[in-house]
Amino acid sequence: MRAEEDDNAWMDLGLQAGQVFTPTSPIDERSLFAGRDEQVRLVVDVVNQKGQHAILYGERGVGKTSLANVLSSFLGVPGSTIVAPRVNCDSTDSFGSVWRKIFDQIQLNRSVQLAGFGRQPEATTFSAGEILGSASTPDDVRRGLTLLSQASLPILIVDEFDRLEEAPRRAFADTIKMLSDHAVGATILLVGVADSVEQLIQGHQSVERALVQIRMPRMSEGEIIRIIRLGLKRLGMSITSVAEQRIAKLDEAACAAGVVTCGGARN
Repeated sequence: MRAEEDDNAWMDLGLQAGQVFTPTSPIDERSLFAGRDEQVRLVVDVVNQKGQHAILYGERGVGKTSLANVLSSFLGVPGSTIVAPRVNCDSTDSFGSVWRKIFDQIQLNRSVQLAGFGRQPEATTFSAGEILGSASTPDDVRRGLTLLSQASLPILIVDEFDRLEEAPRRAFADTIKMLSDHAVGATILLVGVADSVEQLIQGHQSVERALVQIRMPRMSEGEIIRIIRLGLKRLGMSITSVAEQRIAKLDEAACAAGVVTCGGARN
């Protein structure tokens, strides 16, 4: 009976470990996010600087999407309501379809006066897509974000940006320049797979002053160890320093060989 209880305990622990360490998908919970202090600081600085936007780039699997998922939890702006929708692009998307995805994720409130004498207004919710309407030009987006920024702090996260064709990317560059020129209180964060920013915004040097470039490198040994410790603490387990260093080195070797992904998505 004792052996059976031990087997069940180990099985339960194994299931919990699979929920804490997720090597095949990005994390979406800040309590499981570790490392990337410099990248987080840079993105937060961009959000706090009106007129600036950012592009987060690097090789596949280094944790870009994980950072995008938990970004809003690092932003504590007194007196502001943060609105941070994240959308994924695909090869069929146009500039307009991406912004439709973004605005449709944002829910707003408004008061509607009901018919009848003395009746109080009723609060209802509606999609911000109604603000955008059927329009899809950079100036339409600027006007929509100008309205949104009057009551909130919009942070628009566009993931898989590298999957867009040249024309939509050019329209995004125009939008960023326009938002910067008009000092609109909204921030666009582009996220894409690339070895350099030039691969993502080739031919759009006019946005360079408004677009902060943030490279996401592979995780250092110290960051990997932080992930190990954070996850084991969540599981109520401990580990020796020799064992965690060996795991970190094995992880680095597997990453270099292309066996596993090499960033926060592994956490």
